[in-house]
Amino acid sequence: MERLDVVTHDDEKVVGHVVDKIGSNYIVEHGHLRKTKHALPEQFGRVDEAGGRLVILVSKELLEGSPKVHDDGVDEQAVAAHYGLADTTVDEPADYDDEAVIEERIAQYEGAESSGGIRESPALLGDRYEDTVVERERED
Repeated sequence: MERLDVVTHDDEKVVGHVVDKIGSNYIVEHGHLRKTKHALPEQFGRVDEAGGRLVILVSKELLEGSPKVHDDGVDEQAVAAHYGLADTTVDEPADYDDEAVIEERIAQYEGAESSGGIRESPALLGDRYEDTVVERERED
C-alpha cells in the first residue's frame, strides 16, 4: 500500500501516514522523533484516491489512544474493543436459571426480615450501630 497521508474528517491536519494494512486495519504511523503505530479499522477511514490520503472518521485522540502496533502484529480483539466493535456481551451459563436466583434472594430476604436481621441503615455510624440501639433502648 502506498504511503497515504492521514487527515481528520474536517481536514484539520495531517495526523500521520498509512504504512501498511493488516487484515481489516490500516496501520497509521505518527510522530516525528518517537514514531508510533496504531491500528484503525477500515470502517473508520475513507481512502481519497484523488487526494492521496486517508480521511479518518474518528478523532485524532481516539486514534492515538488506540492499542499500539508492535512488530509481533495487531491485537485485533483489543483494537475492536477500543473502537467499540467488539462483542462485549456476556453469555449466561447454560444451567443459569434467573427465576431460581430471584426466588432464592426473596427467601433470604424474608428469612432475614422475620429474624430481625434487617434493620435501618446505620448511615455513617458503622460498627457503632449496636451501641446506638442499646443506648436508645435504655433511654426509653
